[in-house]
Amino acid sequence: MLKSSRMSIIFIVVLIDLIGFGIIIPILPHYSEIYFHANEFEIGVLIASFSFFQFLATPFLGRLSDRIGRKPVITSMLIVSFFAYLLYAFATDYWVALFARSVAGIGGGSISAAQAYIADVTEKRDRAKGMGLIGTAFGVGFVLGPFIGGALSVYGFLVPNLAAAGFSLLAFLLAYFILDESLQIKGEKTPKKSSLLNIEGYVTAFSRKETGALITIFFILTFSIANTYGTTPILGYRILKLSDAQIGYVFGVIGLVTIFVQGYLIGILTKRFSERSLLYFGISVMTIGLLLIPQSNSLLLLILFFIITVFGLAILSPVIFSLISKAASPSEQGKVLGINQSMGSLGRVLGPLWGGFAFNYFGYESPFITAGAFTFITLFIGVIMLHTSLNQQDPAID
Repeated sequence: MLKSSRMSIIFIVVLIDLIGFGIIIPILPHYSEIYFHANEFEIGVLIASFSFFQFLATPFLGRLSDRIGRKPVITSMLIVSFFAYLLYAFATDYWVALFARSVAGIGGGSISAAQAYIADVTEKRDRAKGMGLIGTAFGVGFVLGPFIGGALSVYGFLVPNLAAAGFSLLAFLLAYFILDESLQIKGEKTPKKSSLLNIEGYVTAFSRKETGALITIFFILTFSIANTYGTTPILGYRILKLSDAQIGYVFGVIGLVTIFVQGYLIGILTKRFSERSLLYFGISVMTIGLLLIPQSNSLLLLILFFIITVFGLAILSPVIFSLISKAASPSEQGKVLGINQSMGSLGRVLGPLWGGFAFNYFGYESPFITAGAFTFITLFIGVIMLHTSLNQQDPAID
């Protein structure tokens, strides 16, 4: 099979699975409140459980794919996701739902095997472009999934949940019957075992001012936006009286903005402005957007304020990755970027927990206000910790 064919198939497999994941996002809070009588904090736990178990499973499944192959890991985890979504669809109480979401997180950990598959079938010069397919799949999945979930919600909550399971099953069938094994192509040897937590890598990354500050900024930004995962749908249907379909449109717009900025606009911006300037600009815009969201009094304003928020975030992600890559030594690129992704996963765990807790105990505005405050703090981290070093690395051209 040609490399291009392999790339296309793994992209479609990941995309279909992520559409299934995206279907659940806009309906989970409302569904959980009605059927499981969950409060805001318990909804946050449901959302965080997926990210937490994905955080634990991702490195393990990546190493497992080095030993037994990419395809067995990808296909088996797609089946795990299928049954997890099915179990969630028919869950009778909160604890069964929590178990189902945790298992779904384990299934989602196969993303590391998908990334390894792309590494197997691409040359080094094409590796970044190949990895970009995963990001594109996330963006498209985050557009189509919520739209589908919101549209299907008019038929009740069971239908979109079953649709999510169906997409995982479809991805499994495609992977099982069409995707071939990539590990044998290069004849890679089984790597030595490594510990679950790379303590030495964390020490290395945070011992340097530049990488430590950038990773801290990325963690806080991820934590801040993760505040909105579960609280936005609650704000929508409880405060603004929006339907689940309308909430799905909000998340769909988020995906569209991300695709536009990261797929087109960021290339133009980085040619005209320094990465340091874009870092400060993105933080400022994201802060403003987060603080405006709870002031929404209509669907149109909610979408507008989210566009502002996500516009800033979409600029920040590639800029931070680039700055970290420049700050790390050539021999530590993978290690430091891996630590950054790990801290991002931790932010996606803690964000929904805080968001649900704050919404439940301090009111609907508090998750967004605290997220905006934390995001604003990263501006000071950038100015104080990075101003001199980033000027040396990336002199302003704007």
